[in-house]
Amino acid sequence: MDSTILLIISALLIGILVAGFFLLIPKSEVNQPDTSLAIKTTEDINKTISTATGSGSSQEQVQPPQTTQPSQSSQSSSQPQQPQQSVQISPVQPPAQLSNAYIEVFGEGYGKTELEAEETAKNNGFQKLIEQLYVEVKSSAVLKEKLTTMVQDGKVKERFESQYERTIQTRSEMELLGVSYRTTERKKVGNQYYAKVQVYIEAEKAKQQLEAFLAIRLGKSLLDSKMIFSAKAIADKYEPLLSANIFPPKTAQELVQIVNDIRRRYDRVQNLIASINSAQVNDKKSALEVANYLNELFSMVNDLPLGSVDVDKLKPFLNDVKISIKGPQDVLLGEQVKLEIIVEPTQAKSVWIFGEQVEAQDLVTLSEGTAVLSVLVKSNTSRVTVSLAGVVNATWAPGSVRINPDILKTVYKTDDELKILASGTAKITSDQKLRHENALRDALVKTIKKAASELLVGSDRELLDVPLDEYILTKVIGAIDYEISATGEYAGLYYVLVSSTIKKYDFENNLKEALRNAPVGFALVLTEGDKLGYVEPAIINGLLSSGIKLVSKDFSRKILEAQLKSNLPPNLLARVTALSAARYLIYVIVNSATTYLPDYKVYSVRTLITTQIIDTITGNMLDSVRFEEVNTGATEQAALSKTTSGQKFKEYVNAIARSLKFENAQPFAVYKYTFVLERAIYGSILLDYLNAKYDKVRVVEKTDTKLIVEIENVPMSDMEKFLSAIDAVRIKKISDFNYQVTK
Repeated sequence: MDSTILLIISALLIGILVAGFFLLIPKSEVNQPDTSLAIKTTEDINKTISTATGSGSSQEQVQPPQTTQPSQSSQSSSQPQQPQQSVQISPVQPPAQLSNAYIEVFGEGYGKTELEAEETAKNNGFQKLIEQLYVEVKSSAVLKEKLTTMVQDGKVKERFESQYERTIQTRSEMELLGVSYRTTERKKVGNQYYAKVQVYIEAEKAKQQLEAFLAIRLGKSLLDSKMIFSAKAIADKYEPLLSANIFPPKTAQELVQIVNDIRRRYDRVQNLIASINSAQVNDKKSALEVANYLNELFSMVNDLPLGSVDVDKLKPFLNDVKISIKGPQDVLLGEQVKLEIIVEPTQAKSVWIFGEQVEAQDLVTLSEGTAVLSVLVKSNTSRVTVSLAGVVNATWAPGSVRINPDILKTVYKTDDELKILASGTAKITSDQKLRHENALRDALVKTIKKAASELLVGSDRELLDVPLDEYILTKVIGAIDYEISATGEYAGLYYVLVSSTIKKYDFENNLKEALRNAPVGFALVLTEGDKLGYVEPAIINGLLSSGIKLVSKDFSRKILEAQLKSNLPPNLLARVTALSAARYLIYVIVNSATTYLPDYKVYSVRTLITTQIIDTITGNMLDSVRFEEVNTGATEQAALSKTTSGQKFKEYVNAIARSLKFENAQPFAVYKYTFVLERAIYGSILLDYLNAKYDKVRVVEKTDTKLIVEIENVPMSDMEKFLSAIDAVRIKKISDFNYQVTK
């Protein structure tokens, strides 16, 4: 009994101590949910989006994470001293604790200041958050089903699924409300600052906004497919929610626009239905008038409910109407053919067009009973039906359809839009999925290059020799609304015929976003006049050592070959270069003059290099850097080698690197300094000073009389300011980057 009492008393004392401990915890930390429940994987996010916020009671118990910075006392915790280290690490904030009602990611960034590093990290984290949400929406059958149940026609649903997939794969300009940021780490690395930021959002808010975002895309797809009554369901759902201010500005604006578009089209359809049903039909004239309204109605809507209009009342008055179609019988797959339509009597004002595996306008106006219809043949089963109000019909189908697996042409072009037909081919293999993907990719690559020649260069030339980077293909494909018109085998190849519509604004903006958000800044070097082959390798090696990521040499060669064929001016060439994922074009022109000096038996080579740095997004020249130097050698090559290996040339390459302004990369320059030593000990003293001041001091050579070092991002002017402050030794400048060290 006594032992039991002792155990109870001990438990009470422990409880009091634990309660006292919790009273000492700062209030800002008390209500934060358990970090063990934080979302870490895409599977958890999927569950969160579909189910986590279904219960309002459980969510009300969760307090949102604190977005304020920790108190001064928590930031003042001491850090261990690291002698001879220039890296200064700020106190690390504890990670925010999130419940499973939140979605979180972490973004990282570098910058010249702490603020710049944090902003870069926030942007990086925000993009990761969107990408992670996209992945989950793609795999979320629940959300996907909600968005597709209102689509009944299989073809329209398939078209939307294709558009949906491209939306997921392509980084969009999506906005999110309710995103919070919390800096968890700051430190200085060399001459830069590093920051790590936690980015999080409530799953329910993310779900609502993603549904709206995808509903906009679905609404546009339904309108394009003339599924007006299906689209109205979107307007009915989201119009009442617009006043709740739960959507970001851009999403709300697009929702308002799509709702208005749906309402406008729906109202027009209802007005036509009312006019048709109220019209009195008692002779041929009135029957033709109503038939004109019916043609317009049928051309506007594909999901008209059964029984909406009375067509039978026209039949007694249209039994003598005749429609005939004249057109070619032998056509090419993908060919645009002209059909002549003749309607008798000539009082008919219009006809309605529909068909299978064809592309044509839906409503054709007649002039004296005749019209010319342009039709795109998409299959060997293509057929076109010309109808008067669905009462009188005539059909045309080609007698034979021949295949052209190399077809690539612009079907039509406006100021804002392009329609391109392209065929892609692939080797026939046992893997049917792989060959289909390869042929489709081939067709889309041709399409993008054709679109680039039209939209970026402004001509109809086909830039098929210009390489297209896989990264650009993935990003730009979101601007293409494409449909596979035909597939099959021909001449030992598997082919896919793709009909694509490209909007100029979307194409250019997707290309811009792709280049701005490239994994690291890309540049492409094109060199003209480098006959001995010394200048270009030296520039490329210098840029790579400065942290610049360059497009592959193979891309450079192919683009230069295309340039020799097309002779594009540099600004247009730069815009085409964007297809190879180059954010900048570095256009190098080399001129060299050689003189033999017989008295000295040496060659004197004067080298002049002009480098243009051109923005591939705009085509504007950002900078023009000039280099000139004369060197001598036993051979012409030896003289030129002295020029490209000298410090002056390295400074020139560093100047090029500094002119490149990447949004998400920080180029660095490497400077080499030579110190002539009066005594060996002076080199050790100087090296101690350099290591204490700078990060990454690399000793190239150290002897009793010479010290050569390389340092990142410390130009000569900054170095000389630092050297002048050293009083342990005396340092005198001999020439650029060369110094004498004495006592």
